[in-house]
Amino acid sequence: MRGTGIIWWGKARRLWALVPALAAFTALVTLSHAGTSVPLLSFPAAGTVPVPLLLFTPVPVVATLVWCLDNRLPEAEASAVRSTAVADTALAVAVCAVASGVGAAVALLSGSTAAVATGRDTAFLAGIVLCLRPPAGQAAVLAAPAWLFVVVFFGLPSAGPPPVWTVVGHSAAAPIPLTATLLAFVAGLSVLARSSRTSV
Repeated sequence: MRGTGIIWWGKARRLWALVPALAAFTALVTLSHAGTSVPLLSFPAAGTVPVPLLLFTPVPVVATLVWCLDNRLPEAEASAVRSTAVADTALAVAVCAVASGVGAAVALLSGSTAAVATGRDTAFLAGIVLCLRPPAGQAAVLAAPAWLFVVVFFGLPSAGPPPVWTVVGHSAAAPIPLTATLLAFVAGLSVLARSSRTSV
């Protein structure tokens, strides 16, 4: 995709919206990395458990990414299908890379290792949402907060780490959540590339 193509693609996707979304993500990670939490109901705990606000920080980034991808110029994109698919895929990778960089930077500056996992959580939730976009359309974005609430209500014990199926809420180096994230994100990128080719 050449210079003019990049310009119309960026305008069509309304990439400017990612700036406030990533700024909000940075602010939320910075403010909540120290362990700020809210009490929410958890069935495994048979009561309320403190849920770190850090768990919810990927939601605005994932929601804005999907909103940008849903903004299209079908007539213009029809003549550059492959380039559009590559650009959309690169955008998803770049957004998750920035989120990972923000988490790592906050962790480095604050000494809080919890912030590092926000990048992995962002990639995992983005992967789920991207996989669901073709059948669910714009409603797929609800999968990110829905997954988090399932984790809170059914996955958080009163003490100790959550079960591995939750993926989110674990340390960044935990092998099973990291593997699940890689699989979900790669699957999401594959679906995104195919849907970008076939929806114009």
